[in-house]
Amino acid sequence: MKTNALDKCLNILSFQQDDDPQKIEVLAGMDTNLHEEFVEPFRRELGLNLLTKSTFQEKKDLLMFYIDELDRVIVIPKKFEDIEPVHLEIDELYYPIWYKGQDVSDDLGISEVRAHYLFSLLFVVIQDYCILYNIPFLEICNDRFFILETINLSPIREREELTDITKPTTKQLEPAMPVIKPIFVNESIAEIYEILRDFFSPEDQIEFYALLNGGENAPKPLLFLGSGNRLADAFKQLYDCDIIRGCQKKELEYWISINFSYRYRNKLKTYTLPYLSEIMSTRKDKCQKPVLNIILEKATGTYLISKI
Repeated sequence: MKTNALDKCLNILSFQQDDDPQKIEVLAGMDTNLHEEFVEPFRRELGLNLLTKSTFQEKKDLLMFYIDELDRVIVIPKKFEDIEPVHLEIDELYYPIWYKGQDVSDDLGISEVRAHYLFSLLFVVIQDYCILYNIPFLEICNDRFFILETINLSPIREREELTDITKPTTKQLEPAMPVIKPIFVNESIAEIYEILRDFFSPEDQIEFYALLNGGENAPKPLLFLGSGNRLADAFKQLYDCDIIRGCQKKELEYWISINFSYRYRNKLKTYTLPYLSEIMSTRKDKCQKPVLNIILEKATGTYLISKI
């Protein structure tokens, strides 16, 4: 099991324990992208670690380990709702720097708020995986006397009833579902590969072909040499036309997030789930320059894929 991303998060969140000025500077710096530097590597690593666990209990034990590790390194003095809702917006991401009623703050004060914000973002990731594998997040937290008011509970509130969190349901006690992976219609794989292959390096083309054939995860994210929304739009079209099967769209979005990256303004970017959802889980056309087009041939009832 790899814990590099977890260890990096634990290290930065431990700034209170060692009063490390370098950690304070990282947290307080407005050029620190919390999502890209900490949250998304954490999401990918935890997801891959969960894939190595075959049973419901093993997955639950792993998530309990992550919760305990994060909770032990930092003291959160306020509730999540105390984070000031008026944020500074940088590169389309939000960076709160103060609590409600706190007009100004030094670097240490800013670090405390942003560490709290990062802490909550990591727990959103954990909640997402608990939902994916039907693991009772709230029950686990209550058993550990974890202070739920310190984090954003929006994902779980949509799935679990807060008034009945101590009673495991029959569904929660069932073995975890097998890992869901996208299945590409066999007769379309060669065509999809030929259209998209030139958007990957020669080395990544081999892994990309393997992904299309088996749906297995790549050893590392494959770099898409184009705008991120073009690849997301291609997968959206393939899914909507039933050329990608065997999974729900949210599961496809997660699969993309751990297997692909893209370039943006000469920087390597990871696919985040909110970014993918905005493109793929909407009926609106979010891509002005699509890679491919799919039309239904009425005479045969089959879909024709063409390169644009």
